Amino acid sequence: MGALAQGAGRRVRVLTLAAACLALFAIFLDNTIVNVAVPAIQQDLGSAPGQLEWVVNAYVVAFAGLVLLGGKLGDRFGRRRMFVAGLLLFAAGSAAGGLSASSAMLIGARAVQGTGAALLAPLSLSLLAQVFDRRELPLVIGVWTGVSGLGLAIGPLAGGLLVEHYGWHAVFWVNVPIAVLAAVLTLAGVPESADPARTTIDVPGAALVTAGLILAVAGFARAVSHPWTDSVSLALLAAGTVLLAAFALHQLRASSPLIPVSWLRDRQVLVSVTTLLLASFALFGAIFLVSLYLQDVRGYTAVQAGVRMLPLTLTTLIVAPLAGKAAVRRGPAGVLLAGLVLTCAATISLTRLGTASGYGWFAARLALLGIGLALALPTVVTLIVNRVPADRVGVASGLATMSRQFGGALGLAVLASLGSRVAGDYFIRRTGLTALRGLVAGGQVSDVRRLAGAHAAAIASQSFLHGFTAAMWIAAAAMGAALVIALAAARARGGLAVAGPTIGGPSATAAPSQDARPAPQQSPGAPAPGPRSPAALSDRAEPGIGSASATGRPAMDRVARRGSVS
Repeated sequence: MGALAQGAGRRVRVLTLAAACLALFAIFLDNTIVNVAVPAIQQDLGSAPGQLEWVVNAYVVAFAGLVLLGGKLGDRFGRRRMFVAGLLLFAAGSAAGGLSASSAMLIGARAVQGTGAALLAPLSLSLLAQVFDRRELPLVIGVWTGVSGLGLAIGPLAGGLLVEHYGWHAVFWVNVPIAVLAAVLTLAGVPESADPARTTIDVPGAALVTAGLILAVAGFARAVSHPWTDSVSLALLAAGTVLLAAFALHQLRASSPLIPVSWLRDRQVLVSVTTLLLASFALFGAIFLVSLYLQDVRGYTAVQAGVRMLPLTLTTLIVAPLAGKAAVRRGPAGVLLAGLVLTCAATISLTRLGTASGYGWFAARLALLGIGLALALPTVVTLIVNRVPADRVGVASGLATMSRQFGGALGLAVLASLGSRVAGDYFIRRTGLTALRGLVAGGQVSDVRRLAGAHAAAIASQSFLHGFTAAMWIAAAAMGAALVIALAAARARGGLAVAGPTIGGPSATAAPSQDARPAPQQSPGAPAPGPRSPAALSDRAEPGIGSASATGRPAMDRVARRGSVS
């Protein structure tokens, strides 16, 4: 951060924060806002179920698959330049979506949107890290995280209002002015920055990780609406796993790896990435299933369900900035552990959700979940970003976003498919109506009532809640694992720290800061320096860290309409 952060005035910081938050709000809003429009899209364009899946999933797959490369491109070619390019891509994809007259065109537009998002997510954080001092970053990251949570949670409400009053095209057009405004703010006052080492991009590594993530996330996305034994899903997951394993092996030998291997040997980075993945696993699956519960079991419209999700949205937006400030004042370990405890408790409490649960009871659980996530998520992002050299923040941001997207895709696939299977099996045991299994698995209680009567509908609601409960226990187990990992890291020697030396120290070729002092010259008669201590050796720039060389059917239709929230 150095000289650029020290020289950034108030105007630059305000413009950078506004541009970064606008971009992040737009890309996370687009994760969920389209889901509500899918039925209208199907009716207007005559889309087949498989096409509807990809209207939702093309965005998720492109986003998750390219995000790591997006951070690297910004570090190499200029963070502001690539950020503006991402905004233009996102706006172009949104406009193309609004103009789409066929399913194929709309799917292509969604992929373009996802490509733009893959640049915006890591580079929005990278730009902030360049103009804010490390001591200020935790608070700023709290605001940044809160805005992403706002976009994610408010999507169904905004989508419902837009579709109801203006048609499905509006859910795409709404992104264009947001992206344009963010681009204007960026060009007006955000300074350019790039990796001064000008390291080359690891093209084979980029190809392997991008292809591997795209295939793996596509497999998880397909598994939401198909059995886990589906041959296409298994082939996608197997191919993605092979490519990601090849990527990991390649990184050990690459002269300029995308992810410096030593980062993942660092306890703080490894714990943060793992915690972010597990928390996203629980969060994205829980939001999906809670949305199904509100709309299908309780009978609310998309807009009504969105309003009832506001306790989660508002607590995240309010608490996340406070979490950043608390992490600086009281240390990150306590804030992170408190957030994980609250999130785990909220997830466990949702296993008690029933058909007669009052809204006050439900809202309190959502608020508790929002507070826990707002404490934990910005803290782990700060732990990653403040642990790496300033000229590698783009890659670090990409790593954090990749963990979040990949964990969310995995959580959605596992929790949705598990919940559907448990619900369907329970319904068949109670009624023997195998023909209605798909409707019950998708939570379509009203359709079951229309076809089989009120008694079957009541059992369908109970069945859905059995599946919901099983899924929530898995989500709680994921949060419990994250809590155990974070607790072990906090109790280990050195603990967790928001501020402190970066891995490998500053970049070897980075411009010296204004405070730099020349090394004292050794006098001719002075004794030779003694051997370096283990601590000093551990601070050496390791390959790939700071150095310039960087070696270092009904059911399927229903699920498609819900889409992915990752």
